[in-house]
Amino acid sequence: MKSIPGFILCMITASWLHAQAGVEIKTIHGFRFINHTDKKSTKPLFEDDIVADVQVYVGDSLMQDSKSFAPDGLTLTLPSKQEFESSPSAPALMDAALLMGIGDSATAYMKIDSFIKVSLPLRLRKFDDVRYEIKLVNVIGGEAKRAITEKKQAAFTVISKSVSTTVADYRNGDLKTRLTKLPSGLKYLVVEEGKGIPVQSGEQVAVHYYGCLTDGSMFDTSLNGGEPLAFPVGVGQMIPGFDEGVSVLKHGSKAYLFLPPALAYGDQENGAIPANSELIFYIEIQ
Repeated sequence: MKSIPGFILCMITASWLHAQAGVEIKTIHGFRFINHTDKKSTKPLFEDDIVADVQVYVGDSLMQDSKSFAPDGLTLTLPSKQEFESSPSAPALMDAALLMGIGDSATAYMKIDSFIKVSLPLRLRKFDDVRYEIKLVNVIGGEAKRAITEKKQAAFTVISKSVSTTVADYRNGDLKTRLTKLPSGLKYLVVEEGKGIPVQSGEQVAVHYYGCLTDGSMFDTSLNGGEPLAFPVGVGQMIPGFDEGVSVLKHGSKAYLFLPPALAYGDQENGAIPANSELIFYIEIQ
Protein backbone atom coordinates (compact mmCIF):
# COMPACT_ATOMS: atom_id res chain seq x y z
CA MET A 1 0.00 0.00 0.00
CA LYS A 2 1.03 3.58 -0.41
CA SER A 3 2.45 5.16 2.68
CA ILE A 4 -0.24 6.94 4.66
CA PRO A 5 0.60 10.16 6.45
CA GLY A 6 -0.20 9.73 10.14
CA PHE A 7 0.61 11.58 13.32
CA ILE A 8 4.02 13.14 13.58
CA LEU A 9 4.39 11.75 17.09
CA CYS A 10 6.32 13.45 19.89
CA MET A 11 7.20 12.86 23.61
CA ILE A 12 9.17 14.10 26.74
CA THR A 13 10.38 12.89 30.12
CA ALA A 14 9.67 13.98 33.65
CA SER A 15 13.06 12.79 34.89
CA TRP A 16 14.57 16.00 33.44
CA LEU A 17 11.69 18.46 33.52
CA HIS A 18 8.75 19.38 35.69
CA ALA A 19 5.81 21.07 33.99
CA GLN A 20 3.62 23.26 36.18
CA ALA A 21 0.01 23.73 35.14
CA GLY A 22 -0.37 26.48 32.55
CA VAL A 23 3.35 27.26 32.30
CA GLU A 24 5.06 26.90 28.92
CA ILE A 25 8.36 25.05 29.01
CA LYS A 26 10.78 23.59 26.47
CA THR A 27 11.03 19.81 26.28
CA ILE A 28 14.28 17.88 26.13
CA HIS A 29 14.06 17.94 22.33
CA GLY A 30 13.19 21.63 22.18
CA PHE A 31 9.41 21.49 21.73
CA ARG A 32 7.13 24.06 23.34
CA PHE A 33 4.90 22.33 25.88
CA ILE A 34 2.08 23.44 28.19
CA ASN A 35 0.39 21.12 30.69
CA HIS A 36 -3.01 22.72 31.30
CA THR A 37 -3.94 20.58 34.30
CA ASP A 38 -0.98 18.86 36.04
CA LYS A 39 -3.16 16.54 38.14
CA LYS A 40 -0.12 15.00 39.88
CA SER A 41 -1.42 11.59 38.78
CA THR A 42 0.46 8.51 37.54
CA LYS A 43 3.01 9.38 34.87
CA PRO A 44 4.28 6.89 32.28
CA LEU A 45 7.74 5.38 32.39
CA PHE A 46 9.96 4.44 29.48
CA GLU A 47 8.61 1.47 27.51
CA ASP A 48 5.13 1.78 29.04
CA ASP A 49 2.10 1.89 26.77
CA ILE A 50 0.04 5.05 26.85
CA VAL A 51 -3.53 5.64 25.74
CA ALA A 52 -4.22 9.18 24.53
CA ASP A 53 -6.65 11.31 22.58
CA VAL A 54 -4.73 13.47 20.10
CA GLN A 55 -5.84 16.23 17.76
CA VAL A 56 -3.37 17.69 15.26
CA TYR A 57 -3.81 21.27 14.08
CA VAL A 58 -2.12 23.65 11.69
CA GLY A 59 -3.43 27.07 12.63
CA ASP A 60 -7.10 26.50 13.45
CA SER A 61 -7.45 23.70 10.89
CA LEU A 62 -7.88 20.22 12.33
CA MET A 63 -5.62 17.92 10.29
CA GLN A 64 -6.22 14.67 12.16
CA ASP A 65 -8.18 13.45 15.17
CA SER A 66 -7.33 10.13 16.82
CA LYS A 67 -10.98 9.64 17.81
CA SER A 68 -11.83 9.07 14.14
CA PHE A 69 -9.93 5.76 14.14
CA ALA A 70 -9.28 5.04 17.83
CA PRO A 71 -12.42 6.17 19.72
CA ASP A 72 -11.22 4.53 22.95
CA GLY A 73 -7.84 6.24 22.71
CA LEU A 74 -4.72 5.89 20.59
CA THR A 75 -2.32 3.34 22.11
CA LEU A 76 1.40 4.00 21.73
CA THR A 77 4.51 2.41 23.21
CA LEU A 78 7.06 4.78 24.66
CA PRO A 79 10.71 4.34 23.67
CA SER A 80 13.35 2.92 25.95
CA LYS A 81 15.44 5.37 27.97
CA GLN A 82 18.44 4.66 25.73
CA GLU A 83 16.43 5.27 22.55
CA PHE A 84 15.01 8.47 23.96
CA GLU A 85 18.32 9.88 25.14
CA SER A 86 20.23 8.93 21.99
CA SER A 87 17.67 10.39 19.59
CA PRO A 88 18.69 13.84 18.29
CA SER A 89 15.01 14.53 17.70
CA ALA A 90 11.70 12.90 18.56
CA PRO A 91 8.06 13.32 17.69
CA ALA A 92 6.43 15.93 19.95
CA LEU A 93 3.86 13.50 21.31
CA MET A 94 6.55 11.28 22.82
CA ASP A 95 8.16 14.22 24.57
CA ALA A 96 4.81 15.46 25.85
CA ALA A 97 3.52 12.12 27.13
CA LEU A 98 6.42 11.62 29.51
CA LEU A 99 5.64 14.97 31.16
CA MET A 100 1.95 14.20 31.65
CA GLY A 101 -0.09 12.22 34.16
CA ILE A 102 -3.29 10.29 33.64
CA GLY A 103 -6.12 12.75 33.01
CA ASP A 104 -3.84 15.63 32.06
CA SER A 105 -4.56 17.77 29.01
CA ALA A 106 -1.65 19.48 27.29
CA THR A 107 -0.53 21.33 24.17
CA ALA A 108 2.71 20.71 22.32
CA TYR A 109 4.11 22.59 19.33
CA MET A 110 6.47 21.22 16.70
CA LYS A 111 8.11 23.17 13.87
CA ILE A 112 6.88 22.28 10.39
CA ASP A 113 9.83 21.32 8.21
CA SER A 114 10.06 22.60 4.66
CA PHE A 115 9.27 19.20 3.11
CA ILE A 116 5.94 18.95 4.94
CA LYS A 117 5.11 22.64 4.49
CA VAL A 118 5.05 22.44 0.68
CA SER A 119 2.50 19.60 0.90
CA LEU A 120 0.07 21.76 2.89
CA PRO A 121 -2.73 23.79 1.28
CA LEU A 122 -1.55 27.30 0.36
CA ARG A 123 -3.64 28.92 3.09
CA LEU A 124 -1.78 26.92 5.77
CA ARG A 125 1.79 27.46 4.60
CA LYS A 126 2.07 30.71 6.56
CA PHE A 127 2.07 28.74 9.83
CA ASP A 128 5.36 27.56 11.32
CA ASP A 129 4.08 25.03 13.88
CA VAL A 130 1.99 21.90 14.12
CA ARG A 131 -0.08 22.04 17.32
CA TYR A 132 -0.94 18.87 19.24
CA GLU A 133 -3.80 18.86 21.71
CA ILE A 134 -3.28 15.81 23.91
CA LYS A 135 -5.25 14.16 26.70
CA LEU A 136 -3.52 11.27 28.47
CA VAL A 137 -6.26 8.69 29.10
CA ASN A 138 -4.30 5.83 30.64
CA VAL A 139 -0.87 4.35 31.30
CA ILE A 140 -0.30 0.61 30.96
CA GLY A 141 2.88 -0.94 32.29
CA GLY A 142 4.29 -3.96 34.09
CA GLU A 143 1.98 -6.98 34.53
CA ALA A 144 -1.00 -5.18 32.99
CA LYS A 145 0.95 -4.53 29.80
CA ARG A 146 2.15 -8.12 29.62
CA ALA A 147 -1.40 -9.43 30.08
CA ILE A 148 -2.73 -7.21 27.28
CA THR A 149 0.15 -8.20 25.00
CA GLU A 150 -0.53 -11.90 25.62
CA LYS A 151 -4.25 -11.43 24.93
CA LYS A 152 -3.54 -9.61 21.66
CA GLN A 153 -1.05 -12.28 20.61
CA ALA A 154 -3.59 -15.05 21.30
CA ALA A 155 -6.21 -13.22 19.22
CA PHE A 156 -3.69 -12.72 16.41
CA THR A 157 -2.82 -16.43 16.41
CA VAL A 158 -6.52 -17.29 15.91
CA ILE A 159 -6.85 -14.80 13.04
CA SER A 160 -3.62 -15.99 11.43
CA LYS A 161 -4.84 -19.61 11.39
CA SER A 162 -8.22 -18.55 9.97
CA VAL A 163 -6.53 -16.55 7.21
CA SER A 164 -4.29 -19.50 6.33
CA THR A 165 -7.33 -21.76 5.99
CA THR A 166 -9.27 -19.26 3.87
CA VAL A 167 -6.30 -18.58 1.58
CA ALA A 168 -5.81 -22.32 1.05
CA ASP A 169 -9.51 -22.71 0.19
CA TYR A 170 -9.23 -19.82 -2.27
CA ARG A 171 -6.14 -21.31 -3.86
CA ASN A 172 -7.92 -24.66 -4.25
CA GLY A 173 -11.00 -23.06 -5.81
CA ASP A 174 -13.29 -23.92 -2.88
CA LEU A 175 -14.55 -20.34 -2.45
CA LYS A 176 -15.74 -19.68 -6.01
CA THR A 177 -19.46 -19.79 -5.23
CA ARG A 178 -19.08 -17.56 -2.16
CA LEU A 179 -17.12 -14.72 -3.76
CA THR A 180 -18.60 -11.48 -5.05
CA LYS A 181 -16.78 -10.19 -8.13
CA LEU A 182 -16.91 -6.52 -9.13
CA PRO A 183 -16.48 -5.13 -12.67
CA SER A 184 -12.99 -3.90 -11.76
CA GLY A 185 -11.84 -7.48 -11.15
CA LEU A 186 -11.87 -7.16 -7.37
CA LYS A 187 -13.36 -10.12 -5.51
CA TYR A 188 -14.47 -10.08 -1.90
CA LEU A 189 -15.93 -12.38 0.73
CA VAL A 190 -17.88 -10.99 3.68
CA VAL A 191 -17.18 -12.99 6.84
CA GLU A 192 -19.29 -10.82 9.12
CA GLU A 193 -21.47 -7.97 7.89
CA GLY A 194 -21.16 -4.87 10.00
CA LYS A 195 -24.10 -3.28 11.76
CA GLY A 196 -22.83 0.23 11.07
CA ILE A 197 -23.57 2.53 8.15
CA PRO A 198 -22.03 1.96 4.70
CA VAL A 199 -18.59 3.48 4.25
CA GLN A 200 -18.86 6.82 2.46
CA SER A 201 -16.48 8.19 -0.17
CA GLY A 202 -14.16 10.79 1.35
CA GLU A 203 -14.73 9.80 4.99
CA GLN A 204 -11.88 8.93 7.31
CA VAL A 205 -12.00 5.25 8.21
CA ALA A 206 -9.93 3.00 10.43
CA VAL A 207 -9.20 -0.53 9.21
CA HIS A 208 -7.33 -3.41 10.79
CA TYR A 209 -5.78 -5.62 8.12
CA TYR A 210 -3.75 -8.77 7.44
CA GLY A 211 -2.15 -8.82 4.00
CA CYS A 212 -0.70 -11.92 2.37
CA LEU A 213 0.19 -13.50 -0.95
CA THR A 214 -1.72 -16.41 -2.45
CA ASP A 215 0.82 -18.83 -0.96
CA GLY A 216 -0.25 -17.57 2.48
CA SER A 217 2.94 -15.64 3.30
CA MET A 218 2.10 -12.49 5.25
CA PHE A 219 3.69 -9.22 4.10
CA ASP A 220 2.03 -6.77 6.49
CA THR A 221 -0.53 -6.59 9.30
CA SER A 222 -1.94 -4.26 11.95
CA LEU A 223 -3.53 -7.09 13.91
CA ASN A 224 -0.51 -8.12 15.99
CA GLY A 225 -0.87 -5.26 18.45
CA GLY A 226 -0.77 -2.24 16.17
CA GLU A 227 -3.30 0.51 15.61
CA PRO A 228 -5.77 0.29 12.71
CA LEU A 229 -4.80 1.99 9.48
CA ALA A 230 -6.55 5.36 9.13
CA PHE A 231 -7.15 6.91 5.71
CA PRO A 232 -9.76 8.85 3.72
CA VAL A 233 -11.71 6.57 1.38
CA GLY A 234 -11.66 7.10 -2.36
CA VAL A 235 -9.02 9.83 -2.63
CA GLY A 236 -6.16 7.69 -3.94
CA GLN A 237 -4.10 7.23 -0.77
CA MET A 238 -4.49 3.45 -0.93
CA ILE A 239 -3.89 0.94 -3.69
CA PRO A 240 -7.07 0.76 -5.83
CA GLY A 241 -8.32 -2.68 -4.79
CA PHE A 242 -8.01 -1.97 -1.07
CA ASP A 243 -9.76 1.39 -1.49
CA GLU A 244 -12.59 -0.12 -3.54
CA GLY A 245 -13.01 -3.09 -1.22
CA VAL A 246 -13.46 -0.92 1.86
CA SER A 247 -15.88 1.36 0.00
CA VAL A 248 -18.42 -1.44 -0.67
CA LEU A 249 -18.66 -2.52 2.98
CA LYS A 250 -20.28 -1.27 6.18
CA HIS A 251 -18.62 -0.13 9.38
CA GLY A 252 -18.06 -3.15 11.60
CA SER A 253 -17.64 -5.54 8.67
CA LYS A 254 -15.04 -8.31 8.54
CA ALA A 255 -14.14 -9.45 5.04
CA TYR A 256 -11.53 -10.78 2.64
CA LEU A 257 -10.42 -8.79 -0.40
CA PHE A 258 -8.78 -10.53 -3.37
CA LEU A 259 -6.86 -8.00 -5.46
CA PRO A 260 -5.61 -8.84 -8.96
CA PRO A 261 -2.20 -7.30 -9.76
CA ALA A 262 -3.80 -4.48 -11.74
CA LEU A 263 -5.57 -3.30 -8.56
CA ALA A 264 -2.45 -3.73 -6.41
CA TYR A 265 1.13 -3.00 -7.51
CA GLY A 266 0.93 -4.32 -11.09
CA ASP A 267 4.31 -5.22 -12.55
CA GLN A 268 6.20 -3.35 -9.81
CA GLU A 269 7.92 -5.15 -6.95
CA ASN A 270 7.11 -3.66 -3.54
CA GLY A 271 9.24 -4.89 -0.62
CA ALA A 272 8.23 -8.48 0.11
CA ILE A 273 5.60 -8.36 -2.65
CA PRO A 274 6.88 -9.67 -6.02
CA ALA A 275 5.83 -8.04 -9.27
CA ASN A 276 2.48 -9.16 -10.74
CA SER A 277 1.26 -10.49 -7.40
CA GLU A 278 -2.35 -11.10 -6.50
CA LEU A 279 -2.88 -9.84 -2.94
CA ILE A 280 -5.29 -11.05 -0.29
CA PHE A 281 -6.38 -8.89 2.64
CA TYR A 282 -8.40 -9.86 5.67
CA ILE A 283 -9.88 -6.60 6.98
CA GLU A 284 -11.93 -5.38 9.93
CA ILE A 285 -13.55 -1.97 9.42
CA GLN A 286 -13.92 -0.08 12.68
